[in-house]
Amino acid sequence: MTARPSTIPLGSWPRRMRADLAAGYVGEKFVEDFLKRVGKDYPQPRVSEGRRRLWLIDDLDRAIAPEGVQGDLAEEL
Repeated sequence: MTARPSTIPLGSWPRRMRADLAAGYVGEKFVEDFLKRVGKDYPQPRVSEGRRRLWLIDDLDRAIAPEGVQGDLAEEL
């Protein structure tokens, strides 16, 4: 089975992301690598209806933020 590459969109990141976009957002090279870490390092999808699974950008931000950082990192700039 061929590994599915993550996706990085042109323009801005959407608020709700499929697994391929979420994987790219957190820096994973392959979707399968992202999915293996869901529930451990990354949050469960916020929307889970049948095969449709969507992650919120806010949840992913909290998962990848440096230890002890809270709130919007961009506000500090």
